[in-house]
Amino acid sequence: MQQPQPVPRSPRIRLIATDIDGTLLDSENNLPPANRRVLEAALNAGVRLALVTARKQASTFAVAELLQLPCACIAHNGARIWDWAGRELQHLVVELDLAREVARFAERHAIPLIMTIDEVNYYGAHYPWRIPPGLADERRVASMEQALHTAPTRIIVTGTQGVDAVCAAFGDAPDAVVVHRYYSREGAMASAVLTHPQANKADALATLVKEIGLQPAGVLALGDAEADAGMLAWAGIGVAMGNAMPQARAAAHWIAPSHDDAGFAVAVRKFVLAQLEAMQRDPSVA
Repeated sequence: MQQPQPVPRSPRIRLIATDIDGTLLDSENNLPPANRRVLEAALNAGVRLALVTARKQASTFAVAELLQLPCACIAHNGARIWDWAGRELQHLVVELDLAREVARFAERHAIPLIMTIDEVNYYGAHYPWRIPPGLADERRVASMEQALHTAPTRIIVTGTQGVDAVCAAFGDAPDAVVVHRYYSREGAMASAVLTHPQANKADALATLVKEIGLQPAGVLALGDAEADAGMLAWAGIGVAMGNAMPQARAAAHWIAPSHDDAGFAVAVRKFVLAQLEAMQRDPSVA
C-alpha cells in the first residue's frame, strides 16, 4: 500500500485550493455543512479559496455561486483560469488538427466522444446516453469533425474500450496533448479527458498564485483524482481524501477521511484553523 509523503513544517496557509467532485462535495453532489463552516471561518480570517476542477466553466461557476464566497476558479483541469476578480488569466485549447484527428479516429472505431468548444458540449453520434433536452450548452451532432469550427478546450472519451483505444493512439504524445484519466468506484477506467499539454492543475495553480505573490508553501491543496496528484505534490501541504485514487494518495502529505465523512472539513481544521487558533494564542507562531 502506498504511503503518503511526510507532512512538511509549513508556514501559514494563505490559500485553500480544492477539487470539487469527490473532495469538496459529497457523493450526492451536496456541500456538507461542516465544509461550509470551515470555509467561512478560514476566509473570514483572510485565507483565500480557489476551486480547481475538471468541470467546465458553467458548472464550476455554479459551485462558486453555491458557496457565496469569494474564490478563484480553475476549470478543465487547468486549461482555464479566473482570478478572484473574475479576470481570465489563461485559456488553453487542444490543437485543431489534432482534435480533428481524434474525431476521425473515434468515428472509425465507434467511440463515444464529447468535445467542449466555446463551453458547449458536443456529443458525437456514438454517444449512447440521453442528453437532457432544452440545454443550450449540450448538443448532439451527426459529425464531430464538422462541429470543430474552432479548437476545443477538451475532448472527453467515455467507456473503457474507447478510453483504452484513444489512450493507445494519442496518449504517447505529451508535446501535443495530456490525458487525464478517471476511474469508477470499482477501479475501472471510466473516462479520459484530453487537454492542451500544459493544462494541468499544478501549473494552473502556480500561474494563479503568482498573481498574488504566494509561494507553494502557503497553499493547502485537496483532491481525490489522478489529475489532482500534481497539485497535491506541488502544494506546501497536499491532502488526499479517503476515497482518493492511488496516484493522489501517493502524492499527498496526509490522508483525510472520505468526502462523505466531511474529510475536507477535517483537513481544513487541522492545517488552517488550528494554525490560526495557535497564532491567536501566541502571535510568535505566525
